[in-house]
Amino acid sequence: LHCDWVMIGGKKPREEGDRLTLDELTATGAPPRTIRFWLLSTNYRKPLTFSAERIEAAQRSLERIDACIAHLRQVRQGESFADLNQILYDIKQGFVTAMDDDLNISAALSSIFKVIRKVNILARDQKIDCDDALKIIEALRNIDSVLQVMDFGDQAASPEAADLLRQREQARAEKSWQLADRLREELRSLGISVRDRQIQPKKP
Repeated sequence: LHCDWVMIGGKKPREEGDRLTLDELTATGAPPRTIRFWLLSTNYRKPLTFSAERIEAAQRSLERIDACIAHLRQVRQGESFADLNQILYDIKQGFVTAMDDDLNISAALSSIFKVIRKVNILARDQKIDCDDALKIIEALRNIDSVLQVMDFGDQAASPEAADLLRQREQARAEKSWQLADRLREELRSLGISVRDRQIQPKKP
């Protein structure tokens, strides 16, 4: 979607050989997720500046988001936060309002980091519980359905969690709702939030 120049060394590339290709960018060793974050971090109508420092800054920003999510996944005890709904609203509405303003990605990312700062303090002080943490993670997942840069640790799920997920899918297919609920609570104790799909009736 980006429509303006990609600046290299503070200058516009004037010749074909001066232009930065995706292959060259990947060859710098920057992870693809970092490259994506850097590419989307500037408004589509403004010049995008390439430098090693900009890539490193993008990486540090991603690490802040990753650290917050990892911390939330580890929450096992704490008190329920009375104003949790306000946090969930701020996550969603801060992002939506900014993106509705001509895709103002800078404001959108700023709203995310503002919430992350608050959530980090609450998690550190044990002022949110496991349910709160999972709801915040789910709100961030909804935002990341657009950005697709956050790391929720899904690929690192343990064999135990994978087995519980399989058991729960089977229980739901067999309409063993009590067993499915028990397995969901076991997954929640592992920091895994489950979003159920609608079960389609079997064709006769």
